[in-house]
Amino acid sequence: MASFAQHVNTAVIISGVTIAPLYSSGLININQSLALLCFGIIGGVLPDIDLENSKPIQITSSILSLFIPLLAILTLLESLSILKMLFIWFLSAILLHFFIFKIVLHFTVHRGIIHSIPMAIVMGYTTHIVLEHLLHYEYLFSLLCGIFLFFGFIIHLILDEMISLNAFGMSFKKSLGTALKLYDKKNLAGTFLLYITIFIEYMLYPIHLNELEQILHSFKNINF
Repeated sequence: MASFAQHVNTAVIISGVTIAPLYSSGLININQSLALLCFGIIGGVLPDIDLENSKPIQITSSILSLFIPLLAILTLLESLSILKMLFIWFLSAILLHFFIFKIVLHFTVHRGIIHSIPMAIVMGYTTHIVLEHLLHYEYLFSLLCGIFLFFGFIIHLILDEMISLNAFGMSFKKSLGTALKLYDKKNLAGTFLLYITIFIEYMLYPIHLNELEQILHSFKNINF
C-alpha cells in the first residue's frame, strides 16, 4: 500500500496538471481551480478512510469534517448571520468527525468495498449531485468537482496496485488485486448496492453531454 504522502503528492500533481487546461480555456476561475485541487486531493486519500487507527487518516477525517460543511455554509452567506453560520459549521463538523466517520470506520474493512471502482463512481457522482441540487452550485463546476474526486479516488487505487505489483522488484504482494477492482467478492451485497446506486443516480440526474464535450475540448490544444 502506498503511503499517505505518496497519495497526497500524486493527487496534487495530477490534479494540478489537469486543472491547467481547464483554467486556460476559461471553463473555471482561480477560486474554482483551488476547489478542484481540493476535491482531487480528497479523492486521493478517501479510499483509506477505512483505516481506523491511521494517524494520516485521522487528520484527513478532521479536514473533511471542516471542508464539507464549509461548502454548504458558503451557499448561505446572504441568508444567515455570521454567528449562525459559524454555529452550523461547528455543529456539522462535530457531527461528521465524531459520529458519521466513526460509523463508517466501524462497518468497513480495509481494502474492502471502499477500495473499488464502483465506490469511486458513487463518490464522484454523489459529490456532483449534492453540489448542484442541494448546495445549488452551477452544473459545470459541480460536475468537475465530482470528476476530480472520482479521478483522485481512481489514482489512489492505481497507486496501491502499483505498489502491490512492485514492478521494480519483479514480485507480487498478497494485496495485489485488492484495490483496483470492480467488485468485492467478500461483500457481494455491498457491491450490488453500489451498482444499483449508480443506476439510480444516473436515471435521476443524467450527465449532460454538452458539458462533457466542453471539458474534453479544453484538452484538445495541449502540446506535449
